[in-house]
Amino acid sequence: QQSLSIPTLIMRLFVLSLCCLQLALLASAVKEDEELFDWQEFHLTIENPQAAATVRHYVNARDFLVANENHLGYTESVVVPPQEVIGFMAFLGNLQVKYEILEKDVGGMLLRARLENKLSARAFNNDPSTYFAQSSEIYTWMEGLVSQNNGVASLVSIGRSYEGRNLRVLRLNMNGGSNKPVIFIDAAIHAREWLAPATLNYIVKQLINDYKAGNSEVRELMNKFDWHFMPVVNPDGYDYTFRSSSTRYWRKTRKPYRFAYGADPNRNFDFMFGGPGTSNNPSSDIYHGPNAFSEPETKALSDYLTGIRNQLQQGMYISFHTYGQWWLTPPGYTRSLPSDHTEMMRVGNAAAAAIRAVSGQNFRVGQPANVGLYEAAGGSYDWVKYRLGVKYSFTPELRPYYNGSLSGFSPSAREIPNSGKEIYQAVKAVVKEIM
Repeated sequence: QQSLSIPTLIMRLFVLSLCCLQLALLASAVKEDEELFDWQEFHLTIENPQAAATVRHYVNARDFLVANENHLGYTESVVVPPQEVIGFMAFLGNLQVKYEILEKDVGGMLLRARLENKLSARAFNNDPSTYFAQSSEIYTWMEGLVSQNNGVASLVSIGRSYEGRNLRVLRLNMNGGSNKPVIFIDAAIHAREWLAPATLNYIVKQLINDYKAGNSEVRELMNKFDWHFMPVVNPDGYDYTFRSSSTRYWRKTRKPYRFAYGADPNRNFDFMFGGPGTSNNPSSDIYHGPNAFSEPETKALSDYLTGIRNQLQQGMYISFHTYGQWWLTPPGYTRSLPSDHTEMMRVGNAAAAAIRAVSGQNFRVGQPANVGLYEAAGGSYDWVKYRLGVKYSFTPELRPYYNGSLSGFSPSAREIPNSGKEIYQAVKAVVKEIM
């Protein structure tokens, strides 16, 4: 029998690996259009680390959806396909893990939410401050705002996403001054967090309307600061979540890595990169990427913020996320209190008080690991504070209150004005605190 030469063997192995990659990508493409009908959401309560590790291994080895990988272990929700439900219940019973079934048809629940969103869009003339809009719809709406507010509003492109989508920032400079301090607000770093850009859009609209109406508070805030808004930091991932029920909870970017897609943009910034609360596994929802700023989206955002660094140092950075009702202060990578902890809490508490005054909702204030979340390195607000030297840097986690359920990422469109009203007041409150 004739033996193969080394180059021939290498070539055949290469071709085989390409075939395996194509099969893997084909399999994932088929799943992308699945609607999750009859998938069930389990809420788990696990009482010891050994059981937590066993559950993690079981879930990771199967095609389940998990609300938050950082939390998987003690109290968390897992979405299970119908053919796996009985086996999963038996597995949990053997481990003596307590569980509750929160939703017996996740696909049906998401379908109802999509239909409601379409009705909201029609009812309010496709205004992205009233419904969950895709990135192109948001930008079209913002182009309209620019044309209606010529000379004070502008929409700039700061780069392109991996799939070629425009990365855009809306600027509001109401009295024409130059080199004013900047308030920068972004959203949709994480793809599935639809309420974040919708809330940002609501705030943009309210600021413009209140300024035109002669509201003295808003006029003072907008005359002193330039306001920059980036509604969708991660448009590839964000638009992908509109494709079907099975893609609705996608979190990362869409850049391919080996047999997986995407990095977590909020673990991809160049401060404490690869630290706590991150993963080097490309299949993980908290994969930090091969290196800091490996994602074109985070690189473009960091370049833009670096370019306005001096103005931003005199202003504030706010990054909207969902969900949980927290007003998070940095640093996010550690429990240790920073030297300016008291001042950051003072300003953060002003936001929480403003929210309570509007809606009665309670937002917890503090560093993530100290208020019921977890340590997470490589985040945007840590990078802005400790690399760019911007003192006031915050990450609000918007409503609803955290319960570990995936449904918290898919609220009704009816929640947009509720979130918008309370966060609008919170943003004005924190900005007034630094004037």
